[in-house]
Amino acid sequence: MLLHILIVKIIVGDFPAIQIVFIRCLASSIILLPLFITQKRLSEMNQDLGLNALRVGFTTLAITINFFTISQIQLAQVSTIGYLRPAVVSVIAWCFLGEQQSWYRWGVIAAGFAAIWLIFSPESSFLQLVALLAVAGMFCGSAATILQKHLSKTMRDLPLMGCYSIGVAITSCPFALYFWKPPSVEAWILMIMTGLLATSAQLFFIRAFRNSEASFLAPMFYFHIIPVTAIGYFFFDELPSKNTVICAFCILASLIGLAVLEKRRSTASQKISK
Repeated sequence: MLLHILIVKIIVGDFPAIQIVFIRCLASSIILLPLFITQKRLSEMNQDLGLNALRVGFTTLAITINFFTISQIQLAQVSTIGYLRPAVVSVIAWCFLGEQQSWYRWGVIAAGFAAIWLIFSPESSFLQLVALLAVAGMFCGSAATILQKHLSKTMRDLPLMGCYSIGVAITSCPFALYFWKPPSVEAWILMIMTGLLATSAQLFFIRAFRNSEASFLAPMFYFHIIPVTAIGYFFFDELPSKNTVICAFCILASLIGLAVLEKRRSTASQKISK
């Protein structure tokens, strides 16, 4: 995923975000289709077409917005905003699924949004709008995550991935053609690589979560801002502001505290039930 982010950052300033999204998902679809054919699972993609279509729509918006924001703000800022995703998922789950949230989780949500406001308060009005757009993209991505969680109860991993890639490729196609800019051979290679890398990363994530506990893998996601910031600094001369560093640390500390607290509560509940 780090290599994927690096390539997107390199090319997204020269091409429309929707064009990169289309080529990325088209490349992923070409990879996955032979697997469907050999394993005879094409029919499984017909399950829950309505919910899958909704998931594809949210995902298309989320990826396109994410690629656009990468072209406009620092990678460290994009990564910090990304920390709000669990909070946004909690808000959506509370609003639409009626899931109760602890007072500490609500505190983390409030602190996270306040931190994002602090990061972009000294910035220009345009960058503030970009930040708001990034948060909107996170809401779309979080809605897609909740739909995927629901669909995963009846669909296997491969059909879920296939609906994702093929659906986003179809959805983004007309917009990509409208805003199309002819890529060079090098740009074609880089865009296709984003599809290969994204598909590989998705397979690795699925396998990792299947063979290990989420609590063991969580630190890798919490501290991904360190290599992302290093990429921004060494490859794109992006030096994070003091506000970005402080707020990223505060959000990170809050998320780790939330994970520890909920782990303790879960352990205590299990002991009581026994």
